Amino acid sequence: MTAQTIILPYMRSSPLHIPRRDLVLSAADSLALRVTIVESDDPSAQALELTGGIGGPTCMLLVYPDSASGRWDYGAPRVSPGTVLWSALGTIADAIGSFDIAIPVGTMAGWPRRCVWSVTLDWDGGGQAEVIAEGFVHVRPTGQRLVAPVTLDTDTDVPILVDGD
Repeated sequence: MTAQTIILPYMRSSPLHIPRRDLVLSAADSLALRVTIVESDDPSAQALELTGGIGGPTCMLLVYPDSASGRWDYGAPRVSPGTVLWSALGTIADAIGSFDIAIPVGTMAGWPRRCVWSVTLDWDGGGQAEVIAEGFVHVRPTGQRLVAPVTLDTDTDVPILVDGD
């Protein structure tokens, strides 16, 4: 299981910038995501106080296939996301201003290699939902490992090249 915590501002100093976070996960992986929401993008901002109940705050994670046509990064208009692959409501966590969202084992096995995700925050039972972060999910196929090449270096960091003979 992969555990990840992200801290997201509710109020941003620039309405043009939505925080972007990218994830790289294995198709067979699971994810425990904690989303902590702070008042603003000021470094000293405090976590929001979350109250439950009817119409109380909810946090939703949406994952949908990436369709790169008609979209630019960082602030340009996005096209409609189309079909949602997976979504989940977060539960209010024991940490102040936090929601917990879990993606179970094997959920990503049927997803395309590149997906888009977004986190929405709702304060009014669906009437005041706002996207507070988005990013890409890169899904690595099961059984595929990334292996770094092995090289030998001298004491002065000069690579030692081996002759094929």
